[in-house]
Amino acid sequence: MLSIEEIKSYLPKNKLDILKTYKHINKKFLTNKIGTTKVTRKNKNEDIVSMCVAAYKKLKKIKKKKIKLLLLCTQNPEGNGLPHNSALIHNKIGLESNIATMDISQGCAGYVYSLKVCENFLSNNDMALIFTCDPYSKIISKGDYNTDILFGDAATVSIVKMKKKGTLIKDYSFFSNTSNHNAINNFNGKLHMNGRSVMKFAEKYVVKEILNLLKKNQLKIDDVEKFYLHQGSRHIVKTITKSLKLNEKRVPMLIKNIGNTISSSIPIVLEKNNYQKNKNSILCGFGVGLSIATCLIKKI
Repeated sequence: MLSIEEIKSYLPKNKLDILKTYKHINKKFLTNKIGTTKVTRKNKNEDIVSMCVAAYKKLKKIKKKKIKLLLLCTQNPEGNGLPHNSALIHNKIGLESNIATMDISQGCAGYVYSLKVCENFLSNNDMALIFTCDPYSKIISKGDYNTDILFGDAATVSIVKMKKKGTLIKDYSFFSNTSNHNAINNFNGKLHMNGRSVMKFAEKYVVKEILNLLKKNQLKIDDVEKFYLHQGSRHIVKTITKSLKLNEKRVPMLIKNIGNTISSSIPIVLEKNNYQKNKNSILCGFGVGLSIATCLIKKI
């Protein structure tokens, strides 16, 4: 099974001050619904590769010769994805040549997808690097406050390893409802989102998917110490927390001064919370597609 050994993130120093940019938006709405009045923004000299390298340089447990896979999760690659951006990252950080490099296109559920890909790819004791970076600021239309106030830029890197004991990923579940796939889309290089449709999707299906995975593994809600949810907005995290009848302390939130960082949001929350101390944890990402990916982390 797979273990998440270490996570590091890179958050650009630049921030969009929403209240200064969109003076008609109420501060109370931003803090209560979105969860922040500022979102991270990469500068003009930063791109996916440079942000991923910046996250990589923070790692302390890296053993280059043991890495067999470098995986990048992004839906906004540089150069339209040719060559695959994971190859560009590989070149910059100087890994061995006996290694696979690949990009996968997934959004808010992408971190859990990436974990599953690594698990299927690696043999016992093999290690992989998972990078996430999806700077939506590249495709947000100027003045589109429906999207500009939500999304932040970030990059993360995780070292994962196949092991037999430890804090391991016990099981996964995946769900897709593509009847409303255009709820979040990139049309002619510009981001378009129907926030209400995404919210309805999350409200209807996320809780069901979490409960189904727990039931499959003969666990109850009370058996899980922490639920690490995609940080779509303060409102959606609070809504799911309430639907699951959880104490808010069991659902860490990290949106303030960052925003919704798409595939990077779950690893950022994990990095800032001691996930390895929990006996049981749930990770759940949901969004683009529309899709949901959930996994159970268990101490074995």
